[in-house]
Amino acid sequence: MIKIKEFDSLFENVYNVDRQIKWEGIMILATSVIGLIYRMANDFDDYLKIELKKREIPIEGKHVGLFMVLFAHNNLQFKDIACLWKKSKSTLCDILCKYSEEGLVEKINCTLDKRHLYIKLTEKGLKYARDFDEIAGEFLEKITSGLSEEQKKELKAILIDMGDNLKKNKFEKNIYE
Repeated sequence: MIKIKEFDSLFENVYNVDRQIKWEGIMILATSVIGLIYRMANDFDDYLKIELKKREIPIEGKHVGLFMVLFAHNNLQFKDIACLWKKSKSTLCDILCKYSEEGLVEKINCTLDKRHLYIKLTEKGLKYARDFDEIAGEFLEKITSGLSEEQKKELKAILIDMGDNLKKNKFEKNIYE
């Protein structure tokens, strides 16, 4: 079993791979693609932490997903947030309580059915969500600099297709429903 640090060192030069390399086997390609995705995700996490601190945003990096889900789909039911953000309901409850107390999210009880709880961003929470969107855009701009608009569109289409394949092949098991 390969450890994360060993895995990381295997791909430390992954960004400098010569584009002319001819792949001799699918395993090399699969490993390199997964390595690239892994590295970029880690690089974004590092970039996000730096930007959160620099901009004095009082939200933990691991909770940014909540704000992005609510930014994209404001006023969602609690259960839908858990599903979209892929967090357990108990974990989500604790996180929402924290940010509700800080005035970043608002909990709204359904008047027709008390079992339904809706969550939405407050103005203050919305400001931070816009900041996160800006940070993500800046990072994306940095990692796609040098690519043509057509390459960027192709990359996005490929990533969407890969995500669709995950859903279609049921690799992505949703344990939070």
